[in-house]
Amino acid sequence: MLPPITDGISESIGLTPMVRLTTENKVNILAKLEFTNPTGSGKDRLAKYILDQHEKKNPFESRDSTAKRTLIIPTTGNLGISLATLAAKRKYRIIAIIPERTSNDRIALLKALGVEILRSPNEVRPEAPESAYSVATKLAEQLTDAAVMDETKLRDLTAYHDLAEEILQQTKLAVDYVFVGVESGATLTGIAQYLKKKIPGVKVIGVEPTESILSDKEHHRVTRSDWKIEDMGSNFMPISLDSSLVDEWIKVSDQEAYSSARRLIKEQGILCGPSSGAVMAAAARHAASTSSDHSTHTFQSVVILNDSCKNYTCTLLSDDWLFENNLADDLITSELEYVSQNRYRAASVEDLQLPAAVTISPASLVSYALDLMLEREYSQLPVINNSNRKLVGYISMASLQDNLDRGNVQLSDTVESCMFAFKKGGVSSNKYQVITPDTSLADLATKYDLISFLHRRQFL
Repeated sequence: MLPPITDGISESIGLTPMVRLTTENKVNILAKLEFTNPTGSGKDRLAKYILDQHEKKNPFESRDSTAKRTLIIPTTGNLGISLATLAAKRKYRIIAIIPERTSNDRIALLKALGVEILRSPNEVRPEAPESAYSVATKLAEQLTDAAVMDETKLRDLTAYHDLAEEILQQTKLAVDYVFVGVESGATLTGIAQYLKKKIPGVKVIGVEPTESILSDKEHHRVTRSDWKIEDMGSNFMPISLDSSLVDEWIKVSDQEAYSSARRLIKEQGILCGPSSGAVMAAAARHAASTSSDHSTHTFQSVVILNDSCKNYTCTLLSDDWLFENNLADDLITSELEYVSQNRYRAASVEDLQLPAAVTISPASLVSYALDLMLEREYSQLPVINNSNRKLVGYISMASLQDNLDRGNVQLSDTVESCMFAFKKGGVSSNKYQVITPDTSLADLATKYDLISFLHRRQFL
């Protein structure tokens, strides 16, 4: 049945799908796709709950209509995005205090949502004056009608009981292990509270970065806490984490997390982020070590995939960034090197054996440009200034025909009137890349001439 029309995206939160990923060493691994929530994160559940609770305690009717309603959020990104999205129609002022490791994609999204952003150091302790938590407290004291939304201090985790109930229903109570990435501990604690009442034998496994101290019983600070995995790990023990509910901890390196996420994207079509990769890496490692001497019983593991790759285009989805930060394991490295180098055998644009370039003047008639493209079977023509031989733009067959059909352009018009122009000083957003005979073919993926070349070399 199709979902009903709603009055806001908050009503679309939850009821996320579960996908069977693999069976390894008599362990079925099922993925709970929390990143399919409206903003691409499982934090939507928490954001909806704490925002509703906040408004119950602070009803709008009792407030001065001229007062600024401000939410201050110390967050790695996702909770800020979720709260800002859900509060978009409620006229809040949102201030997010985020660590330096937060991806530029999520910063851009927060800015688009109108969020004011402050940055905090990655490794700073919570009690330090420059920490996100200290800054949030100071701001709340200085601003009128402001509230801090700090998930690390939450004790009411009802928001995640619905998630636990969905897991029970989707697995029909047949679940042995649940793997949860831990940052504030709210997700793990809320799930574990509910599941352990329904299935006493279920094991809840916490996943954290190698340098995180959440599993350290002595809570010692490690020498390095500047890990790359976002939305996971901590250098202090949050109040919202009930460690007594954690049956086992598994630490995952940055490289394992990012490489596992890339494999899920490529091999399973699961468009998840790095913290999801970390949880999957932990579950796979656990499955490989699980004893298979228990007759015919097949264990069932559920992994909570909490984040979407769409918020990490400049990090997780960037091959260059992965290499620069040594986050591609041997398998991912070999695959990327094949695509970027070996597949084309170091061939360059010169190997395409292209004919001499055909150009057109801005003063040429549209009719001439159209005839030239039809005759040569070109989809585009570069437009060159006759006086200085500089590239000033290009004309497209598809765009030209569309404009002719709509009556926006006449055959007697000049090319200059309908070309895509390259202007200086940022006036136009149209950009082009200079290609020389030495340019690697790896930079020309999806180009028609490249596809023809690959057919000639029998690569396709």
